[in-house]
Amino acid sequence: MKNLNLKSITASSGLFAILVLAIFPLFASAETVVRTGSNVSVSASQIVENDFYAAAGGVTHSGEVRGDMYVIAGSVTVNGQIGEDLTVMGGTTNVHNTVGDDLRVIGGEVVIAGEVKDDVFVLGGQLHILSTAKIGGNVYFYGGEAVIEGNVLGTVMGQADRFTVNSAVGGVDVIGTLELQDSAVVKGDVRYQSEQDVTRSQGATVAGDVARADVAISDSKEGNFSLFAMVAWFFTTLCLFFLFRGRIEHLWHLLRREPAKSGLFGLTAIIAGPVLSFILLVTVLGVWIGFLTLLTSVLLVLTSMLLLPIIIGRLVVSFFPKWDKMNFVTVLVGFVATTLLCSLPWFGGLFIFIALVMTVGAIAYSVYLSVRNLV
Repeated sequence: MKNLNLKSITASSGLFAILVLAIFPLFASAETVVRTGSNVSVSASQIVENDFYAAAGGVTHSGEVRGDMYVIAGSVTVNGQIGEDLTVMGGTTNVHNTVGDDLRVIGGEVVIAGEVKDDVFVLGGQLHILSTAKIGGNVYFYGGEAVIEGNVLGTVMGQADRFTVNSAVGGVDVIGTLELQDSAVVKGDVRYQSEQDVTRSQGATVAGDVARADVAISDSKEGNFSLFAMVAWFFTTLCLFFLFRGRIEHLWHLLRREPAKSGLFGLTAIIAGPVLSFILLVTVLGVWIGFLTLLTSVLLVLTSMLLLPIIIGRLVVSFFPKWDKMNFVTVLVGFVATTLLCSLPWFGGLFIFIALVMTVGAIAYSVYLSVRNLV
């Protein structure tokens, strides 16, 4: 597996788009159930016929979700069945039952004790696949440490500080320190990039070849951060799209209807906001107002950055009347286009800046219109 770094974003964006397309369904065609709160639970007797979305401090699923399940939470416990994909952004994730398709997690600690019938993709601090688990596809891990004790029919791949394999796997292709323990059975090849040789117990067996390549630690960390940033950016943007799809569509129409005013509001917010905040911060009476103004400016720019791929995607698909809709394809096209633009020389950066100013302006102008209507 070749190392990822910032210079290879352009080449990897197409592959990443294919990966993301495999991860997420088209939201426009799905009837969903949405729950939010401090704690969300699906009881053992409850059946969700379609997709299920939850955002909470803690989420516990003990029933059955026959479609996809999407969760943003501090802790996630899955004791019930999931018919298709499970996608999680959370601090800790525990999966104790069957996931009918793919499992994808961005989080701190992930424990898998049940069956995942297809691929597992984890971006986080730790991954522990227990001996009771069974993975029907590949395991992709990017993070701190992965311990594989359950059977994996596919290949263990990724980049981490350490990989420990103590079960039957189809193959190994990783960047990082690798250890094959007594119960490790690799049915294919072992390929790894590390400054250290593989640690291989006497009981470990490898049916194929074992090949090692050196890798620089700095490049490894850079590639890990790049991939994490890409996935986290897309996932957060997609969550905003799902939660505020109607408002984002309204924002796009406002931007298209009033481009000049949106641009003027955007430049004012980006330039005047920080200047006004600095002036207020150096005064005694205005320090708190200055702090709030600065915080508002930062949040406005960050929100615009998250919405930027959607706006760019909407602009791209608007040239094709058949595809001119606000759906998942729009988000995917926009993210790939944004990634490619970021890799271009001055032109790409200029276009991104203009699009960001317009997005900031559209949000600010929309808030202005709402306040004016209330008054």
